[in-house]
Amino acid sequence: MDHANGEDITDNNHLAEAINVTREGSAPPGSAGYDEPDSAGAGMTLRDSCFHVAINELQKIHSAPQESQEEINRVLQMLQEAQNADNERRARVMAKAHELLQDVWVPPEQ
Repeated sequence: MDHANGEDITDNNHLAEAINVTREGSAPPGSAGYDEPDSAGAGMTLRDSCFHVAINELQKIHSAPQESQEEINRVLQMLQEAQNADNERRARVMAKAHELLQDVWVPPEQ
């Protein structure tokens, strides 16, 4: 599986952060210590942290047009369902979320 990459351009800080951490969270299992116990604090791996941040940032988006909000909700559901899966599935879900979020447009928060 390839680590997700791409140009991340958005004027919405919450979407930008979600795009960034989903790219990070798509790292293959075992690479760069993403799945090392306590790598992001007590009881949390870096991949766990990526899920937590992505979900929190997406939940903060309130200015999305309806079509974009539906896609954001779909990505949120994917992330929440895979949050406790095995690391390979979590990496795949992060890569898919990253891909989907790159096609979402959200205006800046006011």
